[in-house]
Amino acid sequence: MIDAISFSNDTLHYLDQRFLPLREEYVSTKSHQEAIEAIKTLAVRGAPLIGVAAAYTIILGINSFRGSKEEFPLFFKTLIADVEASRPTAVNLFFASARLQKVYDDNFESDTIDVLFAKMNEAAKKIHIDEIANCDLMSRHGVDQIRIDLADILKKRKLNVLTHCNTGTLACCGTGSALGVIRLAWKEGLIERVITSESRPLLQGLRLTAWELQHDGIPFVSISDSSSAFLMQRGMIDFGIVGADRIAANGDTANKIGTCAHAISAYHHNLPFYIAAPVSTIDITIPDGTHIPIEERNADELRTIFGTQVAMPNTPVLNYAFDVTPGKFLRGIITDKKAVVGNYVEELKTLFGQ
Repeated sequence: MIDAISFSNDTLHYLDQRFLPLREEYVSTKSHQEAIEAIKTLAVRGAPLIGVAAAYTIILGINSFRGSKEEFPLFFKTLIADVEASRPTAVNLFFASARLQKVYDDNFESDTIDVLFAKMNEAAKKIHIDEIANCDLMSRHGVDQIRIDLADILKKRKLNVLTHCNTGTLACCGTGSALGVIRLAWKEGLIERVITSESRPLLQGLRLTAWELQHDGIPFVSISDSSSAFLMQRGMIDFGIVGADRIAANGDTANKIGTCAHAISAYHHNLPFYIAAPVSTIDITIPDGTHIPIEERNADELRTIFGTQVAMPNTPVLNYAFDVTPGKFLRGIITDKKAVVGNYVEELKTLFGQ
């Protein structure tokens, strides 16, 4: 198993994903500011892994605190705000900060600082453990749904699956969300080949997903983002599955820019297109995708490729990191609790006991 992130001896250890697949560089830090920068710069990335990284970053922050108990509330409020500002779209980050905020709210008055910090440490570790377990649950629910939806094809042959960006161990701690489903489907003999789109501008599909698939010995081919519709037209793709950074109450899903185009093409060609994400990625408080904040990143991510200028320095650029796929284009949303199909407005509520 690839070790994308870990925490020991009050130190955060992570694999810097910016240098993959050409170089595997592990970083260790006790600085919460350095950890925040790692989240901002995509050294660590992927919604579930960002949540885990955010939890550990908060722990690094409180470990650096040297003031009195009376001074801690203002310090903690600033720390939470700084962590939450690092990546505004990935709701898992806010899920993690809310979990640690609750530990603070429930225990600050009654506990000593040392006891409070110990409880926060345990909460952060629990978030990490849960994300690993969630991957296994998503994988099982996803494969079961694929067996149902693509039963007719499976009677004749194995399947070719399209995925976008990176949703494996590098993004999720465990086997992955969408890539976790693909891994289990491969293990159970359902998959012929994985088609991974490059995922411009930072090429997570070409660099990271391809690296993970090669690591596992799973057959794959990488394609340009713009060619998936042509492959669907030629019958070279049977279904698509991707991850998510935030899912609204109606199933509208924010994911890596380019996802919406793949989903619309799949819908047009009558191919199932799935989202795989833990329940922590669902933001049941927002009614639809228009309420999801979409991060716009530095224009040089498009104007340059690994530091090499490929456009005029003054070229005007729109560099949105995510797009929003309307729920109507999705066959299903695979979660750690179950596969949700049909009426997302009603069905997603059941995951929260509503």
